This record gives sequence, structure tokens and C-alpha cells, in this order.
Amino acid sequence: MILADTSVLIDLLRGEIKAEKLEEYGEIATCFPVQCELYKGAKIARNTEEGEKQVKKLLERLEELESGPKAAKKFSELRQKYRDINDFDLMIAGICLVNNADLITQDKDFEKIEELNSEKPYNVEN
Repeated sequence: MILADTSVLIDLLRGEIKAEKLEEYGEIATCFPVQCELYKGAKIARNTEEGEKQVKKLLERLEELESGPKAAKKFSELRQKYRDINDFDLMIAGICLVNNADLITQDKDFEKIEELNSEKPYNVEN
């Protein structure tokens, strides 16, 4: 299973990458912290119902990974080890680890988490 981080899904919503690029990875999943970040971003960036509808439509197409007590425990372990990484990223990493999922992300902070298999799926051209 592959979990797509917020950075990747935002690029998808903005049209900066095509869905076909993500489909190369097989079944793509999401998780609660990613969903929170997406809805927060839709509210801040657009402050419209249309942005929220786009997020909802995208999330309906993705499987949701379990984020219960095991993920919470893993988050707390990661928090002790990686103090310079924000809580949402550590929650996402913990969820990946307890679900044996790899992560696709554009966020370099995930590279610091040695227990996590993460990959940058594309290069953004400047």
C-alpha cells in the first residue's frame, strides 16, 4: 500500500501532476492527518465550498489507512526521536509504519525518518 502525503495530493488538486502518475504506484491511500491538512488548505487557499468539494471528491476515491492506538503509540515514539519534525508529519509516518505502507511525498522532512520508506514521485520544475 502507498500513502500519498498532503504535498502530492495538493499538486494533484492543483493540476500540477496527473492522476495517471500516481496510478503507477498502484492503490493509493490517505489518512486522517492528510485529510485534515487538505481541508485546512482548501479553507485557507480558496475559502469556498468548491475547494472543499474537490477535496471530498478526491478523498472518496482513496482508501483510508487505520489510525488508531497503534499509530498513536508509534507517533509518540517518533516524537521522542525526531523533535525537529512537525506533529502532522510524524502522525503520517506513524500511520504508514503501523500499516506497512510506503509514502510518496514532496516533503523533505520525511527523508529524516529512517524507519520510513518514502519516495519523491516527481520533480517540480521551476
